[in-house]
Amino acid sequence: MKAIWQGRMTQAAARYGDHAPMAAVCCSACRTCTTTNLVALALGAGAGALYATVRFAERLVPRRARSA
Repeated sequence: MKAIWQGRMTQAAARYGDHAPMAAVCCSACRTCTTTNLVALALGAGAGALYATVRFAERLVPRRARSA
């Protein structure tokens, strides 16, 4: 029974060993996705702040003064 168990354990270790190089690729991909998401979040927040500023400025300036 011990020989069968060790044989299966060796096969499983060999299978996981084949996938080891993929770990670095996965981490790079996750890092890229995280960077992209953070940049998109920052751009969205900046656009939202700009929109809020414009809306606030429109409240301060009367409509008659803008149309002239």
